[in-house]
Amino acid sequence: MKITYENEPEKNEVTPTMEYIDFEVELGHINRLLGINIDQAKVAECAEKMGICLLPESNGETLKVRVPPIRSDVLHACDVVEDIGIGYGFNNIARVFPPTNTVGSF
Repeated sequence: MKITYENEPEKNEVTPTMEYIDFEVELGHINRLLGINIDQAKVAECAEKMGICLLPESNGETLKVRVPPIRSDVLHACDVVEDIGIGYGFNNIARVFPPTNTVGSF
């Protein structure tokens, strides 16, 4: 669809743009947010389940992922981490108590 702005022709656009979006995510950031300890191979496996592919330019710590245009819900790197968590299975993450324990009162 072509969107034409009569008063601002420089804003004219064609939508949807069927472009892939690349993100960089730190492996340590993924593990820290999800509370797990997985390697690059497991991240690639989990991401693939969600339709996201790990690019070969990824090194051990910085992972580059490519998100297809059909995944319009992935807007930021934190959405990539969420999808990796879903691919891993949130039920597979061990439940632990926080290091501090408090009791609420009025």
